[in-house]
Amino acid sequence: MTKNTSLQGSRSSSREFLFYTTDSRNYTDYTDEASSADLNRLEKEFPNMPVGSSFIRTAMARLESDPSKFAAMVVRIDPPIDPPPHSEPEETQTAETKETNGENKQTALLLDVAKALHDACEGIGVMGLLTREIFACLFPDTDEKQCPQLADNIRKKLAMRRQESLTVGIASYPFLHFSRERILENACKALEHAAFLGPGGTAFFDAVSLNISGDRLYQEGNIHGAVAEFKTALLIDPANVNIHNSLGVCYGVRGEFEEALEQFEIAARLDPAEVMAIYNAGLVNMFTGKKEKSLEYFLRAESLGEEVFEVAFQIGRLYSETGAAEKGKNFLEKAVRLRPESSSALRYLGDCYAALNMSAEALRTYKKAVRLNPFDAASLSAIGYLFDVKGENPEIATVFCQHSVEIAPGNGLFRHRLGLLYLKQNRFDDALKEFIKAIELGHHDSIQLIEDIQTRRTAAAS
Repeated sequence: MTKNTSLQGSRSSSREFLFYTTDSRNYTDYTDEASSADLNRLEKEFPNMPVGSSFIRTAMARLESDPSKFAAMVVRIDPPIDPPPHSEPEETQTAETKETNGENKQTALLLDVAKALHDACEGIGVMGLLTREIFACLFPDTDEKQCPQLADNIRKKLAMRRQESLTVGIASYPFLHFSRERILENACKALEHAAFLGPGGTAFFDAVSLNISGDRLYQEGNIHGAVAEFKTALLIDPANVNIHNSLGVCYGVRGEFEEALEQFEIAARLDPAEVMAIYNAGLVNMFTGKKEKSLEYFLRAESLGEEVFEVAFQIGRLYSETGAAEKGKNFLEKAVRLRPESSSALRYLGDCYAALNMSAEALRTYKKAVRLNPFDAASLSAIGYLFDVKGENPEIATVFCQHSVEIAPGNGLFRHRLGLLYLKQNRFDDALKEFIKAIELGHHDSIQLIEDIQTRRTAAAS
């Protein structure tokens, strides 16, 4: 997304890709949200002003005669601010700023904004109310270059009545391939963009507006809609690194890894210091089984100097899984420092400690992982195994291993460890059952132990 957003891991179906996210609101639903009291007062003051979806029909009908050029402006009332110290005494305020005849604050605010819009737009545009907080204007024979002055005029007129600010989104026709009916929607997306910039801002509909809209759709789980937004954004700004990365994430979440990798590599070429795109390219390679290539990307991302949890974690995990425990330990310790609440990072760090015969550190780390995630089968099994190695109470060790098998019955290693504990307790039938299941699950270290049990039984029978 935009460069002032924070770096964070998405919680998509892959739960791994890095994605730019924004904290923006959605203003694209044209609903009649104003209360009946508000509408009655507005209708009394402005009998010809359309409200909600009727505004769209009225505005589009107005443009039928001359569709060649027009601009759309969407105006949102920002949350009210507290009056500054030494504000104007009530007795000197104009009638418009007072609440009279039981008129509530929201109705009074809507009326003041409507008056400011009416005064600024009279004779040159069509004004209406989209939702309880959003007004809209359409200006025939106007382009977006003329709209900032119109927005300033509206703000100045409102400032004569009250202190609330207005956020403005602007879009124009013609623009790209958008139909006339889509321009008001584009203005609402520009309003999202302006809201992201802060209260009182103005934004023109552009690639960033679509990027923010695509981000929102992505967060809502509408990946198809997000892809469409990002693709359109690239038609406006094909060199936008953030959009290429966002589009790549969508492809990755959909399992379209070739398309995802293409977008990440484009982003990395456009900006060789773009951590997210380089990391995401590594992730795609990891998902497709190219671990050496993925490690190259992760190390390249690490070399850029940003301290990113996901980068350190993936490097440490790959080193751990390939037997390079010492290297893995260093990166996983960094990952845990960056995100102490990550049970996965703790579990892999425990694996590295165990591989380096640092049993006390391994046990301590696995226990932390289980406290954070009581259903971490790998850590539970490892705790049981290490308890047994240290000669701890075999019953406690067995409970940990049993629990791990209950959580992950399809893991051969966990069943093998449980079988070992049963074997030490001379529970041959239970041990045999676990070893046989472990072999079925691909853990062939259990074969010799089955033969040992059969040998013991033969010896006992004779």
